[in-house]
Amino acid sequence: MKNSIQLILISFFCACSLSTDQIIEHEKLTFNYTDDAYIFFRNIRQSNYDLETLEKADWRIYRHEDRPQNTRYSFNTAIVVNWRINKAYAILEINEKIIKENLTIYWNDAKGNKEGKIILQELQRQQELAFLTEIYNHILQEHQLSWTPDGQNQAPLFCNNDHKEAFRISMYDFYRLTGVL
Repeated sequence: MKNSIQLILISFFCACSLSTDQIIEHEKLTFNYTDDAYIFFRNIRQSNYDLETLEKADWRIYRHEDRPQNTRYSFNTAIVVNWRINKAYAILEINEKIIKENLTIYWNDAKGNKEGKIILQELQRQQELAFLTEIYNHILQEHQLSWTPDGQNQAPLFCNNDHKEAFRISMYDFYRLTGVL
């Protein structure tokens, strides 16, 4: 009896565990979602987001409640759902004074052994999603991320840990919505 209870508990915890540290492969990225994934998002996850509805475009825009607001150089993502065609997009939101094209994010590991850059070269949805996914993957690897939003001075990509978590959670929810996770 004791062994069967332990087996049930272990099975339950394995079934409920979320793989929040899984690196995302670019080949798996998609914009399509299923109705059950969207229902889960709306019933469970939506409470963490501010919702903006654009009726004419059939869009629902979800922005994490802990995202940076009213900051000069904020880096954020929004989940945009076009419910009429069952598509969702992760959209980069930055200050309008910052040019998106060729936006460069610098990364390095904590030991300083490895470093590199992530560049948003094209302004198409697929390239933007790949760019955001690279940033998400570097967050999971606990790399330091920075950028030069004013074109001169290098600064941390996220103002604080709450803003970094809001970005990570938004991307995680997007991947769950689109079936990547």
